[in-house]
Amino acid sequence: MRMRAIAVGTVIGVLIGGLIVALLGTRHLWRVPAAPLQEDGGQITRVVMQYQPEAGPLVAPIYRQFLTALGKDAEVVWVVGQADDLADLHTRLGTAWPVKHREVVVGKSITTWAKDRFVAMRALDGRELAVSCAPVRTRSPNPLRRNDQEVPYHLARTFAKLFGVRGATVDFDGGDFLATADHLFAGPGIYAKNATQSPSAITQHLADILSHPVTWLGDPGTTPPHHLGMFLTVIGHTAAVGDVRQAEALAATHPDIRHALQAADGPATPAFRADLQTRLDHVARQLRSLGYTVVRVPLFPSATPRAWMSYNNGIVDTRNGKTIFYMPTFGSPTLDTAAASSFKAQLHCEVIPIDCAAIWPLGGSLHCLVNVVGRTEEK
Repeated sequence: MRMRAIAVGTVIGVLIGGLIVALLGTRHLWRVPAAPLQEDGGQITRVVMQYQPEAGPLVAPIYRQFLTALGKDAEVVWVVGQADDLADLHTRLGTAWPVKHREVVVGKSITTWAKDRFVAMRALDGRELAVSCAPVRTRSPNPLRRNDQEVPYHLARTFAKLFGVRGATVDFDGGDFLATADHLFAGPGIYAKNATQSPSAITQHLADILSHPVTWLGDPGTTPPHHLGMFLTVIGHTAAVGDVRQAEALAATHPDIRHALQAADGPATPAFRADLQTRLDHVARQLRSLGYTVVRVPLFPSATPRAWMSYNNGIVDTRNGKTIFYMPTFGSPTLDTAAASSFKAQLHCEVIPIDCAAIWPLGGSLHCLVNVVGRTEEK
């Protein structure tokens, strides 16, 4: 009887111990001093990318270009719905398959929009880990989006020594934030997603959970109705803001721009474009008031909601003292060239074009597909 009791006690002890380890694996990193990972500096060392076989023909060519340009030093953490999805992805990427990689299987179908799942943070104690800030789980009408909500928690459970997770009590997308060396910018669209909470409560909670005060870009009536990375790129103390006027002026004499827009049902209405330009100008003024040098780059919204030909939707990298901008392109030689020239001349960076013509009509491009979770610190 005593032996049986000991055996039962041992089993219970093991189960409790396992539970504690599991909980610590996903929760103890909450207490690690951390800060939002800035997007405008440091060499990229690790990214999280999601894959869905149904979207393979659209995203695999983008992944190939980006990973080839990124090189072999960076690690890719693939997140897939099913284990078989990895074989499909590997076949599509071929020689672009990353040398350094890890895999997470969610067990349910997911989307390819990796950026929105969480805000990437970096530990401040010298350890190589990412602390993700995840939005509150919501009952999204899109079942794939509901499954996406589990991604940061799967990352923390699968690689407990590498990823931690902080669960917020407000709803947001990762794209609602843009962290720079000086500011953690937040889009006021977060207010609408959390209408039952006061703006002051939302602001305080975000500052607590992200360990950094937020700088709101305007308000719901003055900020462009999209993720921040769709109209803003910051490199050091220079901010590139989208400009509809530039794109319209070029489109007046270059039909290839209008032709490229046909992939998303043509250009947005003149009224929408005028309103968006007013909002973009407001953002530019606010950034100047914060001490940024503001430059403008072409941006053209389409008639499809949230589908914009936005060159801001790229990724900044720093290598050997050189700033690189992986810039999305949209199949319009005129507009693609004009945008690249602006980034090269005004933001003094090397531009590596990534062809996103197949994906942008769905509402996002490169910045939306890749979640950078690791960078070397700038010296």
